[in-house]
Amino acid sequence: MELYFDYAATAPVRQEIRERVTEWLDIFGNPSSLHRLGMRAERALQRARAQVMQSLCARQGRLVFTGGGTEANNLAIYGVARAYANRGRHIVTTAIEHPAVRQAVHELEHQGFEVTYVRPDARGDVSAEDVLRHVRDDTVLVSVMHVNNETGAVLPVEAIGDGLRRYPKAVFHVDGTQALGKIPVSLERTRVHLYACSGHKVGALKGVGALFVHPSLHLLPHVVGGGQEFGLRSGTENVLGALSFGEAALRAVCDMEADADAEQKRERLARGLEELGYVLVDPVHHSPYILCAALPGARGEILVHAFEEKGLYVSAGSACSSGKHGREPSHVLTSMSIPPDLALAAVRFSWHPGTRMSDIEQALEVVRDRTAWVKQALRIR
Repeated sequence: MELYFDYAATAPVRQEIRERVTEWLDIFGNPSSLHRLGMRAERALQRARAQVMQSLCARQGRLVFTGGGTEANNLAIYGVARAYANRGRHIVTTAIEHPAVRQAVHELEHQGFEVTYVRPDARGDVSAEDVLRHVRDDTVLVSVMHVNNETGAVLPVEAIGDGLRRYPKAVFHVDGTQALGKIPVSLERTRVHLYACSGHKVGALKGVGALFVHPSLHLLPHVVGGGQEFGLRSGTENVLGALSFGEAALRAVCDMEADADAEQKRERLARGLEELGYVLVDPVHHSPYILCAALPGARGEILVHAFEEKGLYVSAGSACSSGKHGREPSHVLTSMSIPPDLALAAVRFSWHPGTRMSDIEQALEVVRDRTAWVKQALRIR
C-alpha cells in the first residue's frame, strides 16, 4: 500500500498526460521555424498557452512559458525591478514566501532595494490591511503568494489588489504555484499584474512553468537570446512540457470544482491528528489540500521516515528546504512565533482533489501506528 500525501512537493504525471506523450513527441519542430513542422509546433504551443490562460480565468494579457515556477517568479521580480527602478526602490512582500521569491528579493536588497517583510499572525494568516499599510509612494513591487506551501494559508490577493489601486506605481505579483487547481483562481476578477504557476504541481511534466503578464506591464527579460516568448524568455520552447501543462491545468481545475467534500476531508485529518497529540498549524483561511502538524518532542524527519516504512509519504515542511530540517526551523513557522523545537517537529500532509475519505482514514491508521512507535522510541509522553 502506498499513500502519497506530498502533492505540494510534486504531483505524479496524470494518466491522461501519459497517454498523449507519444503523440506529442511527434510535434518536434521548432516553433520559430517558418516551415510546416515549425508552424505545427507553434499552433500546439498557442493551444497550450490558451489552456493555461483559461485555467487562470484570464482573457487579456500574455502567458510566458518558463522552465518552472521558480523561473516564473524570478522573471516577475527581477523583470519589474529592472524595468521600473526609476519609480522607486521599495518592495513589500511577506515573511512566509517560498525561497523562489524570498531569495530573489534578498538579492535585490543587496542591490540597494529596501524590502518590507509582512509577518503572519499566530495561525499563519496574513491580512490585506497589514500588507497595504506598508505600501508607500516609492513602492515598486508588492509580491505575495496565493497559498503558502507549508501551512496552506490562503492570502487575500483580491483585497490586496483592490487596495493597490491607490498606488498606481506599484506592480502586484502573486506566486500561484500552490493555488492553481487547488483553490478558485480568477485573474479577470483580481487586479494582479503578474501570476506565476508551475506545471508539475498539477500533474504535468516537470520542467515547465508559466507567468501571466498583464497587458499594461513592461518587463525586462531575465533570460536573453533569440527573443522567444514575447521577448521575455529566450530559448527554444519546451513544446512537450507546454502541452502537458495546458492539458493538466484544465483537468486540475475541473477536478477541484468536482471535489464537493474537500473541506470535510481536511477536517477529518486535522481532528485525527489532534487526537494523537499533534499540534496543528491551522490558518483561518486555508487550502483544503494542505495541513501542517507537529508532534512535540519529535523531529519532522523522524516522522517522515517512520511513516514511509508503512507506505505513507509526507514532507518535513517544504520539500524545497527539507534538507535543512534538523539544523534550523522553517522560516514560515518561525515567522508565526512557533518555538524552534515545535517547528522542527512539523510535518506537512498535502493531497489532491482525487484523494478519497478512505485514503484519509488509511493515512490516519499509519500515523496512529507509527506515532505510537516514535513516542515509545523517543520516550515522549
